[in-house]
Amino acid sequence: MKKNNLSIKYFNSRFIGITIITILTISSCSKEDPKQPLPSNPQEVLTTILIKGYNQNDSLNTNDQFNYKWEDLDGDGGNLPVIDTINLDSGIIYTCEIIILDKTKTPFDTVSNAIEEEKNAHQFFFTPSANLISKIKAEILDFDTNIPSLPVGLSFNLNTKSNQSFTTPILGSLNMVLSHYDGVPKTIEKSSESDFDISFPLKLK
Repeated sequence: MKKNNLSIKYFNSRFIGITIITILTISSCSKEDPKQPLPSNPQEVLTTILIKGYNQNDSLNTNDQFNYKWEDLDGDGGNLPVIDTINLDSGIIYTCEIIILDKTKTPFDTVSNAIEEEKNAHQFFFTPSANLISKIKAEILDFDTNIPSLPVGLSFNLNTKSNQSFTTPILGSLNMVLSHYDGVPKTIEKSSESDFDISFPLKLK
């Protein structure tokens, strides 16, 4: 395993003939009943995770727009991933989305679309480093069709307005985990299996 404070697993996929990652096919029964176990599936890889964001209150201000990337084109055991540093200004709510790609395919697979389709079996968790935990808050905006509905996390806010009595800049990180509820009911807690677990360096200005 690479010494880069991240681990990443292969995604599960259930779509034959469609090259996607990490997806469980959910029957109409399981959508209505979150206790319905879901079977496991074959595995496939991902290469690229993008976080796109903008100032919630000023979406046209290009100074408050960003596009950050984690990318590992040669997979585990090859070169270290390319990881952008997320730069955020304090006092802003950023509205964000996650796009996940598999660039080993031609054309690229937008695998986050498949996660959206299989959202009843997936959930993102966002955890700032200890020195940022009271200064940045992630607020998930999208939910699945379980009853009751549970968070997904392809869309979320990064709120840097929670506390403005600190001195900047602050260097830390934002950990992102995509939990995959493979054969078990989805809950609000992390599952024992994660499709990826990565940390973006983060600078709060």
